[in-house]
Amino acid sequence: MSGETVHISIMGGYMFPNHEIALQNGGIYGLGLGYNFTQNWGIEAFGYFAPNLDDDGYLPRWRGITRRSYNNDVTMARLNAIYHFDTGTKFTPYVTLGLGGMWLARDRPGYHNYSTMSANAGIGFKLFFNEVIALRVEFNDTYGFTRTQRANFNAPAITAGLTFQVGANPVCRDEDGDGVCDPYDKCPGTPAGYRVDADGCPITVTIRMDIKFDFDRAVVKKAYLPEVKKVADFLNAHPGSTAVVEGHTDSIGNDDYNQRLSERRANAVRNVLVSNFGVSPGKVTSVGYGESRPVADNDTAAGRAENRRVVGVFTGSDVQ
Repeated sequence: MSGETVHISIMGGYMFPNHEIALQNGGIYGLGLGYNFTQNWGIEAFGYFAPNLDDDGYLPRWRGITRRSYNNDVTMARLNAIYHFDTGTKFTPYVTLGLGGMWLARDRPGYHNYSTMSANAGIGFKLFFNEVIALRVEFNDTYGFTRTQRANFNAPAITAGLTFQVGANPVCRDEDGDGVCDPYDKCPGTPAGYRVDADGCPITVTIRMDIKFDFDRAVVKKAYLPEVKKVADFLNAHPGSTAVVEGHTDSIGNDDYNQRLSERRANAVRNVLVSNFGVSPGKVTSVGYGESRPVADNDTAAGRAENRRVVGVFTGSDVQ
């Protein structure tokens, strides 16, 4: 996670007041505004409203007495500290602790409206769908410091909703600095300077090389030097790229001779890359395949000319 992010939470759920104050369970709705000022720490102001909680007019000591229903509204406001546990994934658990006030508006005769300072503590998690929106689920308990007619107010609640990140810096960690938050980065550890896609993976570019040779020769002809230079420029411009140069022959001659000839041809191209165009020797390897991988018919002169070749397909990461 990174700090300096404002977040808005819209929540709804169910509250379970202690029955000693003659309130029944009911729905609760909340709206919160928070600010994360470090990777883990933040503060949050939250308001909750639980309307029309049922009061059945019944307490245990009144058994057998006819009772009627009453409606009551509970309003709570709180300021909390919140600590996020960074898991490096889309799942972010947290704990929260704070102080506030609560107000109970009662329509039951003989029971007064009630207000008190309160403390609350909670645990929960955020599950990020992307860098902006997360599912949020929380269990929180609120305790009132002042007694009502019969008991202190105590109201555990389970709520769920959505959190929206706003501001310049979404709440996420970006260890490799590629602009994609770690929970959504499928290629962590990308070196600095690489261009990346939406998944945080280096954008790759590809170049092909195809060089032909005269019969029984392993000399790179001048006509193909621009082709070799194109490959050298690519390798030098793309950090992390490597090259495997493949040599091939036609079918004339025995297998052992053609194997060695193909290796000489691949080495000849490698040497031009290194000696003539300054490619690092560690970036280029060569391999010969003899006559085992023809691309054309060895029964014709044109086909054999196509098979006397050195080829390569080189892929490198694009840079800024």
